[in-house]
Amino acid sequence: MSTSSNARAPQTQTTKPNVIILTSGLSGSSVLTGLIARQNYWTGVDTVKKEYDTFENIDLVRLNKRLIAEVGFSGPYTMEFHQEPLDRIAALNPAVNGTPYREFLGECERHEPWIWKDPRLWLTIRYWNRLLDWNRCKAIVLTRDLRHHWVSMTLRRQIQSFAAMKRYETSIERSLLQFVDSGGIDVLRLSFEDLIATPDKTLDRLNRHIGSNLTVSDLKAIYRGELYQAPRNSLRDFVTAGLIYAKNRSERWDLREGKT
Repeated sequence: MSTSSNARAPQTQTTKPNVIILTSGLSGSSVLTGLIARQNYWTGVDTVKKEYDTFENIDLVRLNKRLIAEVGFSGPYTMEFHQEPLDRIAALNPAVNGTPYREFLGECERHEPWIWKDPRLWLTIRYWNRLLDWNRCKAIVLTRDLRHHWVSMTLRRQIQSFAAMKRYETSIERSLLQFVDSGGIDVLRLSFEDLIATPDKTLDRLNRHIGSNLTVSDLKAIYRGELYQAPRNSLRDFVTAGLIYAKNRSERWDLREGKT
């Protein structure tokens, strides 16, 4: 929980708070969001589907893409941290361009409690911050073991060195923590590994944070792997990722950008 001197007044609502998950991509956030959604959290009229349900509100994703486009940014935000577009999005004036965003938030409020999860929020949350009532919301900052994160990125042909990926992930985490701390936002920091390896203890922290009563049975209904052991990529995944990286090493993103 934030210890900022600017902490907001404690919530007095009797209903569950809305939840905003702040994270990068491939962090296990779909599992966490699907888990929380079992407590009758609204995920949207429809959600983004891949080979699995991401539980990402499709309208939130559309509006986040719109915000990114409004500042003219077309860079690879899934692989490279960019401070400039983050600042430019934060500086947008909701009084000028805010109608579709306010309308979306109004729709969410009609379905409270709602949950947001979209990796693009690391770029856009400072804009939404000017529209949100944080007395009705709780934040969760979710991270994942960097080794497994690199494997997942590489298997998806997002080729970059481990060092570059680490800079990207730690920059996003630092930016998100700075945001919640500076705003006195009620936040819970979780790692995906803790959720899977120590579910009882981690679910207790989560339940206390959002006033839920989630159980290990709820987690088993969402997570396909084994609980009570650290989640890890298979040996096959590690080998495959290594071969993909070796084959494409000369074309990795950080090399093209002149970074090491």
